[in-house]
Parts: sequence; structure tokens; C-alpha cells
Amino acid sequence: MNEQFIQPSPWIIGYTIVFILISMGIGFYASKYAKTAEQFFGGTKMFGGVTIGLASMAAVMSAFGFIGGPGLVYKFGMSSIWMTIACGPGMAYGYWILAKRMRGMADVTDVATLPDIARVRFNSQAVRAVLAIGLFLAAISYLSSQVIGGGILMNQMLGVSNEWGIVIMFGTTVAYMIFSGMSGSILTDAFQGFVMLIAVIAVLVGFFMMTGGDLTPIMNSPQFGPSFVDGFGSMPLQAALVFGLIFFVGAMGQPTMLAKMYSLKTPQDIKKAGVIGGLSYGVTSIVWILCGYGALYIVATGASPALAKADNAAFLFVSKLGGVTQALVMAGLLAAIVSTSSFFISLSSSAITRDLIGAFGHEIPHDKQIRIGQILQVIVPLIAIGMGLWGGRMVAILGALGWGFFASVTIPTFAIGMLWKRCSTEGILTGLVFAVISNPAYLILENLKIFRFPFAGYLFCIAGAVVLTVVVSLFTKTSAGDNMPKALKPIFKL
Repeated sequence: MNEQFIQPSPWIIGYTIVFILISMGIGFYASKYAKTAEQFFGGTKMFGGVTIGLASMAAVMSAFGFIGGPGLVYKFGMSSIWMTIACGPGMAYGYWILAKRMRGMADVTDVATLPDIARVRFNSQAVRAVLAIGLFLAAISYLSSQVIGGGILMNQMLGVSNEWGIVIMFGTTVAYMIFSGMSGSILTDAFQGFVMLIAVIAVLVGFFMMTGGDLTPIMNSPQFGPSFVDGFGSMPLQAALVFGLIFFVGAMGQPTMLAKMYSLKTPQDIKKAGVIGGLSYGVTSIVWILCGYGALYIVATGASPALAKADNAAFLFVSKLGGVTQALVMAGLLAAIVSTSSFFISLSSSAITRDLIGAFGHEIPHDKQIRIGQILQVIVPLIAIGMGLWGGRMVAILGALGWGFFASVTIPTFAIGMLWKRCSTEGILTGLVFAVISNPAYLILENLKIFRFPFAGYLFCIAGAVVLTVVVSLFTKTSAGDNMPKALKPIFKL
């Protein structure tokens, strides 16, 4: 069990119960609209720009941002702000340059998943299969960070063990996901995004009441010092810039965002979703920056001993807040974890049920797809729980590794494949195979301490996948557009 910073209070318990009941209610409500495989796995053409924008922010934020982010601030200082600077614009830019074509494909063909999109774009079941494998492995990796964060959070909120905390959180999420799939995930994510924005107000009030905006004690502390407040913090400049680049590129390639592009009701909702998603992420990230600096301030002023685990920074700060404010912030933390978990549970189950099996010529009837998907939505969290408990890493580190894996399979496929006419099926397949092999290989080598170069190692995986995609495409005589269905060619201007 973690060190207990927060004593469960009626306010916290009450907000937790209300949050869970509303989320489950929304999920069950959404089940009425998840009758087809496209609706269950993709929520295709079902939601407006505001809903999708808030849902995108909520799913991207995750335990990585709300728990791992303050941990990074506590450990490295101002360096971690580069994630905030990079991620919001990355999200908005991704919508503006990709969503028109992603959404357009939903108008002319039946798509419910990202591998569906790739199969149609590149006219290749092999691309569909390899992308499905990559997304499944990356989703499991990223879910493991939510496992750790969820266990820590429920321990602090309810006083239960980390293991029971994981059971409560994932049990609740799976309960409504089984019935509603991705459509339920999107609606609950939008609600949970709204909860996070309320948490921003609570954090702002609490931080300035505690510190008065004065960070001098941190600067004068022998344990921290001026470097924690300057532009790059205690992290080397190169590492900070690499960190920022990963999160700008990674935001563009986040499945949590890409998969919602074809869920928009109309093309007119695209810009609205991009603006709301990018801005709300930037605003919400204020929470973990101020939580981190609040923890630094508390330790620097001698109000608390130094933290043994950086991931406890958010809880140290929240422990000093008042009852209602404390409960609102904790509800925001819970919303961040549940929203992301629900999406990746749906993504990983659809990657196997619809895409991997379908790629090998075994197309399953839609009603059976939904039933198998429901079973996998129980199995996948169990796998992630095993990995999370075994891994034993900082939430932020696990989250960053997951981002790197996702970016290396999605950036070539969508950022390049959707925008570059010359991109070939062979090029995409080569880049995907490299990404699927290199990412697990790097993780194994890093765990065995044979090779240790965090973040930059994953930047190598992303760069390698991109370079191979481009080079092989240039040496391929035909492009993927040559075999594209005629109805899609106007969308891609081919």
C-alpha cells in the first residue's frame, strides 16, 4: 500500500460515488445507440464537435497527465511544461490536417476502427493486420500506466489497497463498456472532461491560497534550487526538447484522437473539435503543473518531508486543500484515468475482434463481433493489470513509453499515409513492421538494462518507422492511391 496522504472524507467518498453512478448511467444510456458493429467499436458519425473535443482531451490526459505529470514537475521542475506546450497544439494541428480525410472516409465506406481506415486507404489486409497488432500491444502498454495510477488514486481516495483500488476502478469501467463500447466511451469521456475542467478551478484556487504565487522557497531550497523554476528545470536541454517533440508528434498520432475523427456527425464539426480539444488540454494541464509545484512548495517550506515516490506529488498537494476543493480535484484525477482506460479497452478489443481476425479472411457477423468484443473488454484489463503490477515504474515513464509506441505505428499510417499521395502500401507495411518489432525490443533491452536511453529510444522508433515508410515508398513504382476505391479518390484529391 502507498503512503497515505489523504484521509477518506464524506466529501471524497460522496463525489466518488456520484461520479461512478453518472459515468455508468451515461454508458448504459449510450448502449441504446450501439446496435451495429460500427457504432459499438467506432461510434461512427454519432457526435458533435464539442463532445468530441472534450472527449479527446479527457482520453489523452489520463493518469499520465494527472498523476505522472505532477511527479515529473516534482522530479525535474519546469522541464515538464514542455509537454503542455507541445501537446495542445499537436492535438489541434492533428484535427486540422487529418480529420477532413478521416471523416470523409466514413461517408463513403463502412469504417469503425483505425485499421479499417488503413485497410481501405492502402487496399491491404496485411497493413490492417500489422496495425492491429501494433495498436493492441501499445494499448496494453499504455493501460498498464492507468493500472498503476488507478490503484494509487483509489488508495488515496477510499483508503483501500492498491489492488482493490484497481478492481473498483476497472470493474466500474468495464461494467458500462461491455454494453456501449466506443459510443459509451466517447459520451462518458466528454462528461469526465467537464469534470476535469472543474478540477482546474479548484486547483487554481487552492494553489494561490497556499502559496500566494510565490515560488521563492523552492528557489532557495538546497534540495531543489533555482533550476526547478527556470525554463528547462533540472532536465538537460536536449532531454526537454526531445520530450516536447515526442508529445507534439505523439499528440498528432494519438489513437484517442484519431479514432474520434470519424465519430464526428458532420465535416463542419472538425475545426470545433480541434480547437476545443487543444485548448481544453492546455487548460487542464494547469492542474498537474500546479499540483507539482504545490508539492515542491510544501516540501521546500518544511511542511512535509521529501517524497519517497514522485508519483505521490499530486496527493501531497491535494492533502493540504480543504474538503470540497480536495474532493473536486480528486474527482478530476479519477476522471482522467477512467476516460483513458475506457478508450483503450475498446481499442484493444476491436483490434483483435474486428481487425486482426478480419485481416485473415474470417469476417465475423456484426452481432458476434459485439459479443466477442464484450468478452475481450474483460480480458484486456486483466492483461494490463498483470503488466502494470509487474512493471513497477513511474506512471509518467510508462505513459511516455506508450505514447512513443502509438506514435511509431500511427504517424506513418495516418500523418504520412493520409497526406502524401506518393505513399505506397509497401512503404507503410515496412514502417509498421519496423515499429511493431523495434518498440517491444527496445522495452525488453531497457528492462534488462542492456540499453538505457529513455524517450530518445522511442524517438528512434518513431523516426525509423517514418524514414522507412518514406524511403520504401519512393522506391515503389505505384502508390496506394492507384488501387483505392473510386469513391474515396476525391477525398484524397487523387
